[in-house]
Amino acid sequence: MLANKDSLVEALKLALSPENNPKRNFTQSVELILTFKGIDMKKGELKLREIVPLPKEPSKPRKVLVIPAFQQIESAKKAEPNVLLTREDLQKLQGQKRAIKKLARQNDWFLVSQESMALVGRILGPALGPRNKFPTPLPNTADVTEYILRFKRSTIVRTKDQPHVQTFIGTEDMKPEDLAENAMAVLNAIESKAKVEANLRAIYVKTTMGKIIKVEFKK
Repeated sequence: MLANKDSLVEALKLALSPENNPKRNFTQSVELILTFKGIDMKKGELKLREIVPLPKEPSKPRKVLVIPAFQQIESAKKAEPNVLLTREDLQKLQGQKRAIKKLARQNDWFLVSQESMALVGRILGPALGPRNKFPTPLPNTADVTEYILRFKRSTIVRTKDQPHVQTFIGTEDMKPEDLAENAMAVLNAIESKAKVEANLRAIYVKTTMGKIIKVEFKK
């Protein structure tokens, strides 16, 4: 086990305390950070891209853009995604660089019917790629409500070009115990991956603009 829940709770209490987390005029995200040692990222020695549903739903859901198939539109609406586009809406975006960049910047997940994946790659791809955001295929079922809702409370653990990962686990208005449960879900999802536990240097938690607090390892 990478860390235990009690030590995460203690670190989160510190991260959320007024001295480490001054009041802001918006609800801050809470993030989990893992740093690694002895890893050559250029050689691809550690590759993570894990989608983790959070057991405790954040008060600020992840923003999801959905491009469903025609038969999925009504069920997609029930999930109230941040943006819902039809295939025709997507085609109208062709060449609208500013609008496309705004969509890429403002959304966390891009759930796309399989019939529209190639079109999304051509139209949205140039804006999504540099942001390390990629479309995820919707299942072929007509009812995609629950699938979309799951992504509204999911986070991604992804390595880039540095030996660390930083991922969303909730919002500052949540209880430390609930945030710790979400953090444990993330850690459980990646601890079996090659080199994660053996090369783990440290675990930290922080709010968007707060101080970084180290989590003590389980003894």
